[in-house]
Amino acid sequence: MDIFNNREIAIGFWLLAISAYVLLSPKMVEVRSSFRHLLSAFFVKQIMSVLGLMVAYMMFVVYFLFEMDLWNTEQIKNTIFWCVSVGFMSLFKIESIKKDKSFFKHSVLDNLKLLAILQFVVGVYTFPIWIEILLVPVLVFIGAMTAIAETDKKYHQVKTLLEYCLSVFGTILIVYTLYMLATNFDEFGNEKTAYDFFVPPLLTLFYLPFVFFMLVYSTYEQVFVRLKFSIKDKLYRNLAKVYALILLNFRMSLLDRWSCHVARIKVESHADLVESFRHMFKVKRAESNPIDVPVDLGWSPYQAKEFLSCEGLSTGFYNNLFEEEWFASSPMEEFSDGVIPDNIAYYVEGSEKVAKVLKLIVNVNDAARTHQACEKLESIAEVLSVSSLGLSLSEEMKSAISYCHPYAEEMEGKEIALIVENWPNHKFNGFDLKFMISSI
Repeated sequence: MDIFNNREIAIGFWLLAISAYVLLSPKMVEVRSSFRHLLSAFFVKQIMSVLGLMVAYMMFVVYFLFEMDLWNTEQIKNTIFWCVSVGFMSLFKIESIKKDKSFFKHSVLDNLKLLAILQFVVGVYTFPIWIEILLVPVLVFIGAMTAIAETDKKYHQVKTLLEYCLSVFGTILIVYTLYMLATNFDEFGNEKTAYDFFVPPLLTLFYLPFVFFMLVYSTYEQVFVRLKFSIKDKLYRNLAKVYALILLNFRMSLLDRWSCHVARIKVESHADLVESFRHMFKVKRAESNPIDVPVDLGWSPYQAKEFLSCEGLSTGFYNNLFEEEWFASSPMEEFSDGVIPDNIAYYVEGSEKVAKVLKLIVNVNDAARTHQACEKLESIAEVLSVSSLGLSLSEEMKSAISYCHPYAEEMEGKEIALIVENWPNHKFNGFDLKFMISSI
């Protein structure tokens, strides 16, 4: 028991108590059944093979650190905890990691932040066991209630109170840690504490290549599955896989882009397949070196698609929808409460070299939230107008947005329009608001 501190023992106590209740209580029959189904879904060949590969890799890492005198047997507990809390969880978050372009940088820097160091120091000293046993359910309850309170603005006061409670507890914990450092520094200033501090960050650092490998593997696996529907001929499909591995290798963004492009065209010959890759590299070069577009014609599409990135509405790739029509769109961003929140998205439309239409679309799923939706549209439209034209919205356009009245005007050789489209027979009288800046 010496390898576990009081906090870990308290957490283990409550986990055992809850597990015993779930296993023995007649009220938990459905929970036990659901848990069995969850386990059967977890212990499948695909998941177990990945986890087995991860364990084998980490065993090699631990052996390497041991040979370098950076790991010892007293770190078995920390290593197991790290594998469960960081290693395993990272594998189940591959899709979110793929979208986070800064994941690898943040994974390294987060371990060097002052907050991470403070959390480690605070965690060295624990309260007596009876206090820890009482604290665990209280803190779990407060954490769960805080998460629930964050889902709706009407719980704002409750959220504030809960955050205040957590702040008070954090202050008490820091004061207690400072007291223990002053009166019992020997427990902190020893070799084991030094190992406890730097081993988890080292494990994370050495684990990142494995995460990258799994990221690459999962991306290629998804792309190759989609190719079954995009390229019917088996020979060209297999050639596409080989060419993708050779030409695109670790460039995941370009691989996804190529896959989406192939899904929109017909690959019926080797020339079509080669052209699909040539097209991707041509578009990539154009995106890296955008040409200047005369103001009277429109905007550079690769600049236009970033006009609202500061508002969280950066679009995806600018690609040809049809032969002469090119298009890019942002994901729909939800901005209201309710079962079906309202959302807003940004679109760029034009030709290969010129963006001719900049469009904001707000889907108002409940007319009772009209005022909030209009405020959101006016705020984003103002940013778009300044970014694209260098001008603020006119007072007439602001008034039209506020009252949901269709309106159109010309400024700087561009047409600026607001279109309101009601949804017929909609239960909550929903409608669309479309704000467009177009080349005339």
